[in-house]
Amino acid sequence: MISQGTTIMLKPLYSLFAGILLLAASSFFVAEDAQAMMLDRVLVVVNDDIITYGEFASALEGMRKKLETVDEPLPPDNILKEKVLEQLVYEKLLQLHAVETGINVTDEMLNKAIENLAKQNNLTVPQVLDQLKRDGMSETEFRKNLKEQMLVQRVIDRDVKGSIAVLDSEVDGILRNISQAQPTRVYDISNIQLPVNEEPTSAQLEKGVQSANKLRQRILNGEISFAAAARSFSQAGNAEDGGALGWKSGEQLPALFADALKNMNEGDISQPLVSPGGIHLLKLNKLKGSKQQLVDQIKARHILLKATNKIDIEHAVSEMKKIREKIIAGEDFAVLAVEFSQDTGSAIKGGELGWMSKGETVPAFEKAMNALKPNEISQPVVSQFGVHLIQLQDRRKVDVSEQKRRDSIRQQIGKRKVAEKYDQFLKQLKLKAYIDYRTPLDEI
Repeated sequence: MISQGTTIMLKPLYSLFAGILLLAASSFFVAEDAQAMMLDRVLVVVNDDIITYGEFASALEGMRKKLETVDEPLPPDNILKEKVLEQLVYEKLLQLHAVETGINVTDEMLNKAIENLAKQNNLTVPQVLDQLKRDGMSETEFRKNLKEQMLVQRVIDRDVKGSIAVLDSEVDGILRNISQAQPTRVYDISNIQLPVNEEPTSAQLEKGVQSANKLRQRILNGEISFAAAARSFSQAGNAEDGGALGWKSGEQLPALFADALKNMNEGDISQPLVSPGGIHLLKLNKLKGSKQQLVDQIKARHILLKATNKIDIEHAVSEMKKIREKIIAGEDFAVLAVEFSQDTGSAIKGGELGWMSKGETVPAFEKAMNALKPNEISQPVVSQFGVHLIQLQDRRKVDVSEQKRRDSIRQQIGKRKVAEKYDQFLKQLKLKAYIDYRTPLDEI
């Protein structure tokens, strides 16, 4: 595992501000010539560079203050000194490695980092510099310390984090272990089975899927209930029961059904599922054995005419009204999107934007989209990107608990791998380096 000293190197830039200020606390060490000579005394030679007593004294004082601020007990003095000196050696190795392998921090990058540090501490850059001055640290020293930290972080990002990958199989393995200790998901479902020929042609199969989609849309629009649709159209043996299958676990269901149900929430109706026995629609009535985190999502498509000034917007609105009239008259939205839309990413897909959660689009677009009913076409909508014509295609509630669990597990595995790789990386740097400890710790 990473030691206390080396963990500090993994901290994000926003947390460096406090640490850099702490370094200023030891500025009293440079008061007199004799003391200055003592501070310049070389403690360690690291390749072609050195660590002086002054650097060590500053880091030691900073570490003591850091431990005091987090209310941590101070370790014995000899252990604390050993850890601080070890940290300085590793930092020096990383900085030298950065320079040797072409990593650089430009003035522009440094200025941007200082601006970000100031914002994250609710200060302006001049206020940061004033605070440093009051604490005895010059701007030159501050920039030097920050640049060194940034060099180290860039090495870690490239040579440690950049070489780490978390496989889906690793996440799956942990999830399997978790699922063994938790209740299995159990589904209360209903089924509609529409017939197909024994060996259907692709055209017959496509026609069957289209019929299933139309029936699904009628159910979603409230024209007919799922149970009534099952009684009227389903060829399954449970049709008279409104398609009810009762409570089933994933192991008790065909793989086709179990896979579809993994991404469904209570009240959802599946897309048509094709099997040798027919074309199926599933409804998930109830769910047990998993805490859901439901998110509303909307599926939509749009046509965009880009416009920024008043005259262009007025012209785009006029043109968009003509396009809307064509769609209302029966022309295909997707074909018109390919022809007219200036959103190149979605135009090639017939204007399709896919499923979107709250906050994924600009406010004007989202407000207009939320006001629509399924298949309804909006009036021209003006946003910062131009003028849109929006069609809402579907609404659903998505259970994101499974994805959040996967993301959390992936992050945990990644952190562990980074920690292990970081330790190995530091050891390799140290093995290849020339390190000469000039002064024993008990004499410091």
